[in-house]
Amino acid sequence: MSANFDPDITLMFIAPSGQGISRNNLRVCLEKQFNRKQLPPQFESAIDSVWKSRTASNTTLWNGTKFRIDSVVFKDTICTFNLGITCYKDFIGTNWSPNAKLYRELGVSEHNNSQVFMSDALGVGSLVQTADNFGIFLRRSLNCAEASGLLDIPGGHPEPQEIVGKIEADQIALESIAPQAVVDEIYNSTLREICDAVNIPPSCLTDPVLLGIARNTTSSGRPSAEFFVRCSLTSVEIQTRYSTGDHPEADESTGIKFIKITDILQLKSQSDIWNDLAPSAKGCVELFTLHNS
Repeated sequence: MSANFDPDITLMFIAPSGQGISRNNLRVCLEKQFNRKQLPPQFESAIDSVWKSRTASNTTLWNGTKFRIDSVVFKDTICTFNLGITCYKDFIGTNWSPNAKLYRELGVSEHNNSQVFMSDALGVGSLVQTADNFGIFLRRSLNCAEASGLLDIPGGHPEPQEIVGKIEADQIALESIAPQAVVDEIYNSTLREICDAVNIPPSCLTDPVLLGIARNTTSSGRPSAEFFVRCSLTSVEIQTRYSTGDHPEADESTGIKFIKITDILQLKSQSDIWNDLAPSAKGCVELFTLHNS
């Protein structure tokens, strides 16, 4: 679904307004048909070239497996994610390829679908509301591969390896994966990212509620499931915990910022802050605003 919000984002799916989707109401359908389609040979081989170039300049990159979201079905109160498998190499080689625009045009001309050749690795992110009614944002490190230096929400990816272990994407048998395990990984990874990035104990967080899915147009439509989570700690308590710098992802951000929830609902009118947000944060804020309008 396209929306006239911001050129950095489009909305792929919006959960029912004011309600959201709990863990109990999410389902997944895992099938090979939801994997990306192979590009013509001359372009498919270019993925390796892009990956070699990126890893040569950033030795921290590694080719982990990811879930690929193809589409979403919502019926009654149940939301279903149609998922395949992809990998980080394919994500870098398609969504971040210099030829990404061409790949999307090929998708439209050959399959009437701009994303059919794209990795579209599913991300997760969350707007975390503190006990004193602030939202949490992090200043991304300049070493981050995406949106470096911008304000972002805590986020990352659900990881297939948490379910099947460290095996190659083409070795994963989708039919052997329990769908509920994937649902749990989507929600659990959202909580894990908050804990690892902000240093908040899991016991202080409510279970995430899905607001919708936003696409990042700066990475060729990369999708991210955006959630809302409440925290029982105040902004002062969270600042203290974050400042210790001993959490797993402390090196991925350089600072923390708290914005009043009432101000977040009007954030687009504050261009200095809005323009400082990473696309994933813009998508989450847009969805949160729609749910509270």
